[in-house]
Amino acid sequence: MSPAKSVGRILLSNDDGFDAIGIQILAGIAHQLSDDVWIAAPMDNKSGASRAITLRRDIMVETRGPQQFAVGGTPSDCVILALEKLMEQKPDLVLSGINAGMNVADDVLYSGTIAAAMEATLQGVPAIALSQRNGSIEQDDFAAAAAHGEHVIRYLLDHGWPERTIMNVNFPSCDATLVQGIKPASLDRHKIGDQIVAGSVANSYRLGPVVANPEARVGSDRAVMDDGWIALTALGMDITAFDTQANLTTRVFDGKV
Repeated sequence: MSPAKSVGRILLSNDDGFDAIGIQILAGIAHQLSDDVWIAAPMDNKSGASRAITLRRDIMVETRGPQQFAVGGTPSDCVILALEKLMEQKPDLVLSGINAGMNVADDVLYSGTIAAAMEATLQGVPAIALSQRNGSIEQDDFAAAAAHGEHVIRYLLDHGWPERTIMNVNFPSCDATLVQGIKPASLDRHKIGDQIVAGSVANSYRLGPVVANPEARVGSDRAVMDDGWIALTALGMDITAFDTQANLTTRVFDGKV
């Protein structure tokens, strides 16, 4: 039995689209946490959109149900519109996902799932991004996330985290009963190239899957999931390379060009 509901208003978003199975599962989890759940998600799949926003064209919004909106834009558009227009007051928590596929390592900066959470945290709303390794269009592929998602969210809410930080959660691809627990993990470094495939017409191309290093670093998100753990990584909005920054020096121009 779930603990008593303790969360106020929750906003859900994603990058797989309004009709994606992952956000349907997430909605079920959210309703175990709150009686006030909203959804603002893209009308279609926006995977890889990162933090793109729509400029210089209108963004269509369709009401799909009570407190449910399909947005003709990016994941960031969805959260911006929800917080600034669609909701009369901001939520207490934003949950983004559950993404069909992991968001780990070098992929995090491509991810629209993570971008939606980042957009929320920029406006002071705590946000969690959730992804299921090897998730697809089958509900069974999300078994680990469905079984353990509520517990992970409650754990994070009890623990808390700083402003301008999002919590990135990745569920392993295994039977839910085999999940060992939650484990902090660093970002792996796995991308070594990209696969390029021919497009549908002459002189066109498509980006295929990333060429990834098969070896995962010890303690990284991929390695932790390999061992059957839910990987938990705190991501900061400040991407300054502080070690390098500390070695930079001020230089005053002498007036000559």
